[in-house]
This record gives sequence, structure tokens and C-alpha cells, in this order.
Amino acid sequence: MHRVLTRMMAAGCTVAAAGAVAQTSPAQTPAAPARAAQAPAVQTAADLDQRYPKGSITSSALATTALADAAAARQANDAQFKSESVRCTRVFLKTECQNNARHAHTLGETQLHRVELEAHDLQRKLAAEHREQQRRSEQAQEQKEEAERPEKERQAKAASQKRSDKVKDQAHQAVQQEAQGPANREKYEQRNAQHDREEAKRVSDQQKNSPENARRYQDKQDRAKAYATSRAHEREVNQKAREERERKRKAEMGEQAGSQEIPAQATGDPPPQK
Repeated sequence: MHRVLTRMMAAGCTVAAAGAVAQTSPAQTPAAPARAAQAPAVQTAADLDQRYPKGSITSSALATTALADAAAARQANDAQFKSESVRCTRVFLKTECQNNARHAHTLGETQLHRVELEAHDLQRKLAAEHREQQRRSEQAQEQKEEAERPEKERQAKAASQKRSDKVKDQAHQAVQQEAQGPANREKYEQRNAQHDREEAKRVSDQQKNSPENARRYQDKQDRAKAYATSRAHEREVNQKAREERERKRKAEMGEQAGSQEIPAQATGDPPPQK
């Protein structure tokens, strides 16, 4: 009974104090209610708990928004607790007032922690799914490259073999052309000689009945003989030049072989047997 009377007295004092404050405070101007209506309402922990019930945070964007709202609500909850703690120092039942303020603050923290925990869990889950998807994509790419590697190696080997065959063919053609050079020159000279003989016979048939033609024919024959003699001399000179080059080449090869045997003899090793 004594406790009930004490609470009634405290409530009466609070009401009286509130009335005194209302009487002593200056009258509000008509613009004050308008400013109060325009100010955004502070979202409490209880409001946040109702806005984000359990299982309602299902996307990354919603989780980010919930964490931002929880941070703002925590600031409001801490400010309310601080304000109540100051007010409780001026009431009659100070301890009970402080306990109620502390309980309200703890309840708000519990509600905020539940929202934050759910948002963080969703973010971790989405991050793990993203990492798993990225790992599977990289694994699929590696498997694709591993499956394509034999074909790529086969193509590279075929291209290398093709280049090698082309080089061999070019070298073989060069050797054939070099070997066929004298034969081609001989055929060319034979064709020219045959043409000269045919041309001489044709001219002879046309001009053998005329003295002037006979003279011209004889001149042409003389020129043909001179040309044949010049070509023979040219062939002889070319043949001698080729023989001289061949002789020099063999001499150089002999000198190189001799220079390789000299170090072996200087060291006392027997020369290689041929």
C-alpha cells in the first residue's frame, strides 16, 4: 500500500511539473506546428523490427538498406537512452526510472541486432554463392581449355611440319636447278645451232641462183661461221673458268682438312683414319 501511494505521489509530481512547464513555456507560433510536421519522423527500433520482420530480407539491396536503417535507429535508441537517463535524475523514483530506461534501450538493441544479423547473413550467403559461381565458371573454362589442348597441339605440330616440308622442297628444287644448269645451257645452244642451220638452208634455197644473192649468202655463211667460232670460244672459256673454280674449291677443302689435322698432330694424337 505504501508503494502504491508513493507511485501516485510521483505521478502527481510529474503531472504538476509538466503543467508548470506548459504554463511557463512561451506560446508556439502558428509556424511551429508546420515545421514539426515537415521534420522527418525518427525510426525507432520497434519500427525497424516491424518494417523488417524475420525472413523479409531477401536481396542484397534490401540488406544494404536494412543495415543503413539499423544504424540510424541505433543512434536514435542511444540518444533516447541518454535523454531518459538525464530525466530520471529529476524524478522521485530515480532507480525505477533508470531501470525502465535501461530495459527499453536493451530491448531496442535486441531488435536492431536481429535485423543486422539477418542482413549480414544474407550478404555472406550471396557472397558465397557468387564465389561458388565464379569457381564453377573458372573450372568450366579450364576443362574446356584442357579438352582443346590436344587439337591445338596437333595443329601446331602440323603447321611446323608443313613449314619444314616447304623448306626441304625449296632446297631440293634449288639442287635440281643447279644440277640441270649445264644440261639446259647445252640444249639452248643446240636449239640455236639448229636454228642457224635451218636459216642458212632457207637463205641458200632462195638465193643460190643469183650472183648477188650468192655473195650475200656467202657473207651470211661467213658471219655464221664467225658466230659459231665465237660461241665455241666462249664455251671453251666458260668451261675453263668452271674447271678453275672447281680446282680452287677442292684446294680450299684440302687446306681446311689439313688445318684440322695439324692440332691433332701437335697434341700427339694419331690423325683420324680416312
